[in-house]
Amino acid sequence: MNKLKAVFFCLLSVLVLFSSANLVFADEVDDLLERCAVAPDPKPSAMVYDYEFSPETLMPGDVGVLTITLKNMQDKPIEKDVDIKDEIVGNYTIKEETTKEIERTSGSQGPIREHTIEEKIEPVTRTIDIDAETRFTMDAYIKEAYIAENDFKVYNRYVSAGVIGPNEKVDLAFKIKAPFEEGIYMLKFIVDIEDMDGKSSKGIRYYIPVIVEGTLNILPLEVSQHEIRLEVINEGLSDVNSVYVLAVGSNASGAECQPEKVYIGSIKSGDSATAVFKVNNAEEGGIKFKAVYKNGINKHESKPIYVRMPCSAEEGRGESLLEEQSETSFEALTASQTSATSSSLTSASKLPPGFGAVFAFAGLLVPGIVYLFLRKRKGKRKRKSE
Repeated sequence: MNKLKAVFFCLLSVLVLFSSANLVFADEVDDLLERCAVAPDPKPSAMVYDYEFSPETLMPGDVGVLTITLKNMQDKPIEKDVDIKDEIVGNYTIKEETTKEIERTSGSQGPIREHTIEEKIEPVTRTIDIDAETRFTMDAYIKEAYIAENDFKVYNRYVSAGVIGPNEKVDLAFKIKAPFEEGIYMLKFIVDIEDMDGKSSKGIRYYIPVIVEGTLNILPLEVSQHEIRLEVINEGLSDVNSVYVLAVGSNASGAECQPEKVYIGSIKSGDSATAVFKVNNAEEGGIKFKAVYKNGINKHESKPIYVRMPCSAEEGRGESLLEEQSETSFEALTASQTSATSSSLTSASKLPPGFGAVFAFAGLLVPGIVYLFLRKRKGKRKRKSE
């Protein structure tokens, strides 16, 4: 259908040329052939074929490389044949010039010359026979390629990046820096493309999703007076390397960690590793630990964790203190000589320390009250007898 339209347009152009005062010569036919095609010129078609991040997942504030692969989707150059053969009838204007001399009847002057131009329009038949071949390379010229900056910082862009031949690919690498907040971001990739004649072709507007997240966490597995076992968990989506666990500080009296730094190496996404520290002379207090690691070329630190050391000496002092308080209460209770104190002693021994003094005071108070009561009663009896 496009070919028929193009042929019709070509024939119409020839008719317009024939309507003028000049004939169509061979050089004009060549010019006509250049301006009149049998179909619209094919355009190169480039698209985003693939992309890759290094490292795979960016953590907050990471610097990485985004490599985008472009591919020219045309398989091969396109060859187009132009074959036009037809007879065209057009009107041709012929000019005839005549000159006449008219003698003068009087005087000595010469004859008068009369110049006449006469135009005649005659039909002219022309045969058009065009047989040519046009070849389109289908090369895609990358005029400009860049990533629109929004949340990410982009360090480079491409201008006049080169040519992509049919069925060929090209890699464009961009240095980018992730924002400091975790989340899912969309990077807009823009490419302006031209054909080899400098005519604009279909450009590219492509969105690339980027996940920014990930960290290492430390959890205590086993804690004793002589050993601490820590589990280091990679909660990110990419592998991390050069992982160290450090003992960064201690407020435990005389505590020493051996070694002070444990090398783990690489931890895959979702995996964990164990770091073991030997502890010497730990009496009381705690030790702080943190993990240092790399994501690509980016260095990171985990949140520090504070591990409190168990202390048996403290527990022993607490038990002896309770024993001393129980003994003091028991001695205070045995100082009373009433039967009531003996019953109170049994219940006081079951109560927490501190209540023993109360029961001791009650044991002393009750006999006094009984003594006063009996004395008063004896005095009343004496007065009655008198």
